Amino acid sequence: MDVAQQYAQQCSELYAAGGFAAVRRTAQAGLDQVGPTAVLYRWLGQAHAAEDEDDHDAEAERAYRSGLALAPDDLGLLVCYLELCLRADAFDYPVRAGRVATLRARIDELAPDGSPESRRVDDALSWAGRGYWDDLIAAAGRGELQQAESAELGERVAGALRAGTVDAASPATAGEDMLLQGRANAPLR
Repeated sequence: MDVAQQYAQQCSELYAAGGFAAVRRTAQAGLDQVGPTAVLYRWLGQAHAAEDEDDHDAEAERAYRSGLALAPDDLGLLVCYLELCLRADAFDYPVRAGRVATLRARIDELAPDGSPESRRVDDALSWAGRGYWDDLIAAAGRGELQQAESAELGERVAGALRAGTVDAASPATAGEDMLLQGRANAPLR
């Protein structure tokens, strides 16, 4: 494993642990030691993009563009850059948001159907087109599901209470305790 790959491996491990500042320091140290490499620019960009702040997004874009200047066909860089552009507010950052079509076309040329990169693009495009109403409908659906689960659990608890006595020493109470454990059952306790 060469030095750039060692830095990339360290970045991967730090990123998985949520150490985005450490990933940026490690990627930059690698770039300083090894010189410009696409994989280290990708990690630098991802670590900035993970912060999800305007200044970091600008730094992420700078890193991705630097990496793509070295390796214009690097699918990892293209997909990461596409994800950043999909998240961009089209009103505040129209140029960044406008790059989506170009990046998508280039990825489609390079990534075969069913490849990890094409699946990642499909996943990113599925959430990127969502709007306020889509999120509201999804939240309502989750709320209905939680209510149904609570109602079912309430019926189970009521059945357990009807079947036994409410005596602390009785075996029926042990069943009640089992049914009412956990955070999800807090409203029923």
